[in-house]
Amino acid sequence: MDFIADAQFLIPELTGLTVTVWEEALGTQLLNEFEERFCFLPNVQTLYTAHGLLSFFEKKNDSHVYVAADLLDTHMIIIKANAKWILLGPYVISAWQEKTAHILLAKCGVQKSALLPYKYYYCSLPLLEQSYTIRIAMLLLMRTKGNVPPHELKAIDVMAEENAILRTRMAYLYEEPEMVNRRYEWERKFMETIRQGQTEEAVELLKREPSGNTGLRFITEDMKDQIAGMAVLRTMARLAARSAGLTPILIDSISQEYAQKMHHALDKQQLNELMDEYVRTFCHMIRVHSQNSYSPYVRRAVQYIDAHLSQPITIDDLCRLSNISRSHFVRLFGQETGKTVKQYIAQARCECAANLLENSQMLVQEVSHYVGYDDTNYFARVFKEIMGISPQEYRKKKSFY
Repeated sequence: MDFIADAQFLIPELTGLTVTVWEEALGTQLLNEFEERFCFLPNVQTLYTAHGLLSFFEKKNDSHVYVAADLLDTHMIIIKANAKWILLGPYVISAWQEKTAHILLAKCGVQKSALLPYKYYYCSLPLLEQSYTIRIAMLLLMRTKGNVPPHELKAIDVMAEENAILRTRMAYLYEEPEMVNRRYEWERKFMETIRQGQTEEAVELLKREPSGNTGLRFITEDMKDQIAGMAVLRTMARLAARSAGLTPILIDSISQEYAQKMHHALDKQQLNELMDEYVRTFCHMIRVHSQNSYSPYVRRAVQYIDAHLSQPITIDDLCRLSNISRSHFVRLFGQETGKTVKQYIAQARCECAANLLENSQMLVQEVSHYVGYDDTNYFARVFKEIMGISPQEYRKKKSFY
C-alpha cells in the first residue's frame, strides 16, 4: 500500500489541509503550480515560491519536521519521506482579525488597499491548530519510515529583508480583457443595488454572477473553497452596506451570523440560499437604517482617502475622482463632512496612526511614513494637534507593548 498516496487523498478530505508531494523526477512544474496557488507576496513568502522550495530541498534532509511561518501569519509543515518532499499547507492558526491584518500589512510596507485581496487569500486557507498539523506530520513519518522516534522540530523563519520592496499580487485569475470588464461591471452593479437597498435587483444579479465566485484563482468545486468564495461575495455586500451608511456594528453582526451559517452548510444549494438571505437582509437594513447623508461625490472621496492614506492626496485627485469642478467639490465636502479636505485627511491619518501606535511595535517614524508623513516632526505636530498628546505619549498611555 502506498501510504503517502492514500494520505494525499485522505488528509485534504478530513482536514482541508492541502498535501503536496514532490520528488526530483517531477521537475519544477508542480512547484510552479504551488507558487501560483499559494504565494500571495513572493518577497515575503519566499518559501512558497518554486525557487525558494528548490533551495530549501537542496539544503535540508529528512531528519526534521520543519515548521514554517511567515510575516503574513500563514504556516506550512515540510517533511521528507521515501525520497519525497511532503508539504502540508499552507494553513492558518488563528481566525481572521481585520485589525491584526492591517498591522501585518503595515509592517510589510503594503498599502491598506491590499487588505481586501489579503483577506480573500487568508480566508481561503484552512484554520487548524499547530499541534494538530504536527501530529499529522509525525504520523506520516512513522508510517513511512517505520516506528521512528519523534523528530526534532525545527522552526523556520521565512521573513523578507526588513526593508525589502514588496509587491502585492492580486488574487484574481484574468483570462481575457473582455472577461475582466464583464466581472468588474457585474461587481459594480451588484454593490450598487445593495447600496440602494434594491433587494430583487441584487438577488437577480447574484443568480447571474459571472465565472463562479468572482474568478478567484484558488476557488475549486470543493465545499471549503466554495465557502471561501462566498466570503468574497459577503465582503462586497459589506462594503456596499458600509457605503450606504450602515454602522460597522450592525454590518459585523449580520456578516458574522451568516459566515457561521455558511461554514456549516452541507452543499452548494444551501450556500446559495444563505447568500440570498444575506443579501436580502442587508438590503432591508439599508432601507430601514441607512444614516449616511454624504452625496456620491463626497462618499467616493472619503473612501479614496481611507484606502490611500500612505500616498500623497490632493484636492485635484479627488475632483477627478468625483468628476466635478474644484470649487463645487470643496464646497460640498466642507458642507457634508464639516471639515476641509486637509483637515479630514489629517484626521484619518492620525486615527490610523493611533491604531498602529496602540497595537504594534512599529517605531514612530515608521508609523509616520506609513500614514503619509515623510517628516516625523511634522507628523508629531499634526498628531498632537488632533489627538491632544504626542505620538510617544499616546503609545505610553494606550499601548500594551
